[in-house]
Amino acid sequence: MLSVIIFIIILLGLIYLLEWYSLKAMKRVFKTKFRRWMVYAWISPSILMILFLVVFFVVRSEYPKGVSNKVAYIISGISFTALATKATIFLFHFLDDIKNFFLWTWDKVFHPKDTNTEGGRITRGSFLTQMGVGLSAVTFGSFAYGVSRGKYAYTVVEQTLKFKNLPIEFNGLKIIQISDLHLGSFLEDAEPVQHGFDLINELNADYIFFTGDLVNSVADEAEYWIPFLKGLKAKRGKFSILGNHDYGDYAFEEGSQGLIDNMDQLKRIHADMGFDLLLNENRKLENDGKTIDLIGVENWGKVLRFPRKGDYELASEGLNPEDFNILLSHDPTHWEEKIMNHKEVNLTMSGHTHGFQLGVGLGDYKWSPASLSYERWKGLYQENGKYLYVNPGFGFLGFPGRVNMAPEITVFELNKA
Repeated sequence: MLSVIIFIIILLGLIYLLEWYSLKAMKRVFKTKFRRWMVYAWISPSILMILFLVVFFVVRSEYPKGVSNKVAYIISGISFTALATKATIFLFHFLDDIKNFFLWTWDKVFHPKDTNTEGGRITRGSFLTQMGVGLSAVTFGSFAYGVSRGKYAYTVVEQTLKFKNLPIEFNGLKIIQISDLHLGSFLEDAEPVQHGFDLINELNADYIFFTGDLVNSVADEAEYWIPFLKGLKAKRGKFSILGNHDYGDYAFEEGSQGLIDNMDQLKRIHADMGFDLLLNENRKLENDGKTIDLIGVENWGKVLRFPRKGDYELASEGLNPEDFNILLSHDPTHWEEKIMNHKEVNLTMSGHTHGFQLGVGLGDYKWSPASLSYERWKGLYQENGKYLYVNPGFGFLGFPGRVNMAPEITVFELNKA
């Protein structure tokens, strides 16, 4: 309880600092044109968010754990958009103040008689603040689009890979990877999501591999979506694994009957959707008398707060490591810690990071806050002839949007080198 109180105090302090400092910047730019009603409008998203959090903590016991709430997502979208906009202003105004501080110090030291703090270059030096206010409009537009449409802007990304040990019978094999559906976040609103499912079916793949996080917290979130995911077509089969959100430990106590029942329900849902759920298991994929190996592990990651149930040794039991194989493992840190330098795995498919649902880019340069936590956070990586692909996800969680980080459907074509 103490840790929660400390977190709330720190959060409120940061929000207050952001509000006060960004408002200070706006007043510097607009001066007397910034009216009192504008101040109220400026701080209202943060007040709305704080009031919602207070109400949530008071009445949360009345709501089923893990159930997403439309009102919560609306408030979250408004709050994140407003805070990101203000953070842009905050950053440039801060840089402006740093610049002015150094100018003031320089004049105090080297031109003490000429320093003019009323009308000189110190007070006029607000170019960066003005730039920040201008760029904040871009931030606002990007987040507003991300919340309204960006989260449904499904993108097909094609990857063609060559392997020496791929049997010629599998040359041109077409695999679709999807990840991190987080079905609870869609709030049973099927129409915008159906477009993504239609794109998958139009690709006419041999296999569909799903790499975990079907739900946010509880299996109930997936019940509505069974017919939609059952409708996904693959010529040779659909396979899936679990992600950290699928175990139910966000909603149920460890070892409780609720946790056990939730997992049984989730396994049944995978089967009802037509997916073969791999729980530290492997399957032989056959074509024209030749086979390749598909290995699926449960969740394992470097971060200790997530379940670590993945067991590659168990999952690959009975397989020849020299045969061509594909590993499905939700968290890319599993590849870094356990696979990259230790196991003969040709291609690993992961998800988990979401690309933080936020990215910036210029040309070939791409950056996301996800890079602060994950060395390999999106796209294709190669080490010692082994490939890792990190899919940024199909759904969303927490922040109900995607900003320059489109939901992805990855299509792999495997060829004989």
